[in-house]
Amino acid sequence: MLKKLLFIFPLVLFASTLNATRLEEYLIDTPTAKVAPVKTFNSTSRIFSEGGFINFFTFTPFERFSIGTSLTIEHLVGTDDDDLKILPPSLQLKTRLFDGTEILPIIALGFNNQGFYYDHDEDEYLQKARGLYLVATQELFLKDLMINYGGNITTDGFEFDKLHGFVSLNYSIADYLDFITEWDNIRSIKTSRVNSGFRIYIADFFALDLAVRNYNNKAERILQVKYNYTF
Repeated sequence: MLKKLLFIFPLVLFASTLNATRLEEYLIDTPTAKVAPVKTFNSTSRIFSEGGFINFFTFTPFERFSIGTSLTIEHLVGTDDDDLKILPPSLQLKTRLFDGTEILPIIALGFNNQGFYYDHDEDEYLQKARGLYLVATQELFLKDLMINYGGNITTDGFEFDKLHGFVSLNYSIADYLDFITEWDNIRSIKTSRVNSGFRIYIADFFALDLAVRNYNNKAERILQVKYNYTF
């Protein structure tokens, strides 16, 4: 019953979506410097390995500022309800500091304490959350080719750890199709992660992501469903 409700909820919201804006606040794992228009609600649902499920909810209550949360459910897909584990929710914040020019990038400051792959024995995430980050976004050489780059201090909950870097590219191959690639968690070659995939736009407010995370180490296929609504 719980699984049915969790999958029906996004469908109900999708059906009520009448006014929306295409926006790329996040790619696969890495952020961009973009912030949604005021009164925009965004939801991203991700299915990952071992039947895991994460849903990110973000809302923009003020100009240049968004706030959100995410919830991770382990063993949701393809297992019995008895195996379900719901982890504590996380917090996402982002504020756009600079709107950018033809030469200078858009700049944003954010915080995200959603980690990945929770180790119940050690009581911590194996892949630390992005934590506090600074990101810049600008067009690169070609029309519809965007580069996003920045640095972050990873966190476990609200305890800050180490400085890392990230860089990503997204290119609109067609009106309905974007190619995405990102180099994340850059501190050493061994611990960094390379992610790539495609974003398919069913409509401006509704997109499907097919991607591979960490394919330079232990590759993982993920599926994301993204939609947004502007009130």
